[in-house]
Amino acid sequence: INLLRRINHFNIIRLSGFCVYKGDTYLVYEFAENDSLEDWLHSGSKKYENSTSLSWVQRVHIAHDVADALNYLHNYTSPPHVHKNLKSGNVLLDGNFRAKVSNLGLARAVEDHGDDGWFQLTRHVVGTHGYMAPEYIENGLITPKMDVFAFGVVLLELLSGREAVVGGDQNGSGEKMLSATVNHVLEGENVREKLRGFMDPNLRDEYPLELAYSMAELAKLCVARDLNARPQISEVFMILSKIQSSTLDWDPSDELERSRS
Repeated sequence: INLLRRINHFNIIRLSGFCVYKGDTYLVYEFAENDSLEDWLHSGSKKYENSTSLSWVQRVHIAHDVADALNYLHNYTSPPHVHKNLKSGNVLLDGNFRAKVSNLGLARAVEDHGDDGWFQLTRHVVGTHGYMAPEYIENGLITPKMDVFAFGVVLLELLSGREAVVGGDQNGSGEKMLSATVNHVLEGENVREKLRGFMDPNLRDEYPLELAYSMAELAKLCVARDLNARPQISEVFMILSKIQSSTLDWDPSDELERSRS
């Protein structure tokens, strides 16, 4: 409550109020008609009959919206805040499929200044498997770069339609992290063909391959194991602004002609 009443951004869920009823406290948020990004990418069942999957244009807009929200938290709140629990389930979609970052229950102000910017240490590591940055899991290090890592995973979900963690038994053996798969896709030969195989089949090849490649490269930077190799969220936001601008100029019929030829 203390955080949400101080911030105001279109892409962060708005707290309308709260009430106490029979000893329970309820937070009342603005209504997100289209549920979560996770529902649209992974549930298999859509809220509306005859609804289609998210289009390429919608996915780029959503990525841009989430980056905008994180950029606000990292650079325009005082003190700066780290979300700490970014995932597709915490990205809500309104009636126009604009993204609203939600669930700031774990958000942390980061005021300590070191050579590498803001950071804090914690022994209490909590989060969602598949989205947590390596330095946070291993050392309890909290920096804005942990949000960048989680955002990279969300980008990969938008591109591939796959979940952050795939497969594995109850002990976690045999599971594959989505954050690790992008390196196999973008390295070696036939990168663009491998990227086509990685993309969400629900897109039905209706996307600009070169822009998808740019977005995949950006996601790869975001999920780098070394936090110093990851870009700042302001940099990510600028790159996505260019991808969004190019997407608005993209003509789907051009892609169809190219695939035929």
